[in-house]
Amino acid sequence: MFKLANSHRSIRSFTSQNIDDALLNDLLLTGLRSSSSGNMQTWSVIVTRDEAQKRNLYELHGEQQMVLEAPLVLTFCADVFRMREWIRVNNSKQSFDDLLGFLTGTVDATIAAQTISLTAESIGLGICYMGTTWWAADQIIELLELPQGVFPVTSLVIGHPAENPPLRDRLPIEVMVHQEKYQRLSDAEIRAAHADREEKAWARYNAIESVRTKIADAGITKVTDYYTSDFKYPKALHQRISKMLMATLQAQGLWL
Repeated sequence: MFKLANSHRSIRSFTSQNIDDALLNDLLLTGLRSSSSGNMQTWSVIVTRDEAQKRNLYELHGEQQMVLEAPLVLTFCADVFRMREWIRVNNSKQSFDDLLGFLTGTVDATIAAQTISLTAESIGLGICYMGTTWWAADQIIELLELPQGVFPVTSLVIGHPAENPPLRDRLPIEVMVHQEKYQRLSDAEIRAAHADREEKAWARYNAIESVRTKIADAGITKVTDYYTSDFKYPKALHQRISKMLMATLQAQGLWL
């Protein structure tokens, strides 16, 4: 397990080999056995294999080719709707339609997603998370017909790898783990902690011709400038998506 966990790579290119129903069911069952707050299991997952529906998700996820290539797209959702329906049919006092209910379901869904990811990797499959789930949450809700109380929080593509990428850089454990209390880093410690990432990320981005051109045209000389640039993660985009998420949470009955 240590070796498996320490060898994770995101896979973005897949073969045409399918994943049969039996294997899919086995993978999903591992998610169902994951830790869950109060054992309420306030999460659900939408399985997408239909090519037309994958094309719809491809468009919502920023036209990432892996959505079309992978045989499976799993959309994990915080789901208090099912719990509230159980409460309703038993004529019990209602609850969970609030921010805490949403956050609890988000954690449960993410734990389940990671359990399924590790299981998939343990048998040689490749996976990649898609953070773009947040970026198009309102449209994904409409596409997947999610009722009030259900909210998409992350997505996975799963399939047989058609690539063997190297391990990506990670920050040193000394700056990620804090003993007893949070420890602030000095400027020198921050620079030292990110030095390896500066070098490797800069080389990786400059190896992509389209990105290299944008970097040069914008006069960008640092990785941090690239991260906050107008063509990567601009502040205006973050603010727009944040407002959409808050409005969508309200519309889904999860912001009380």
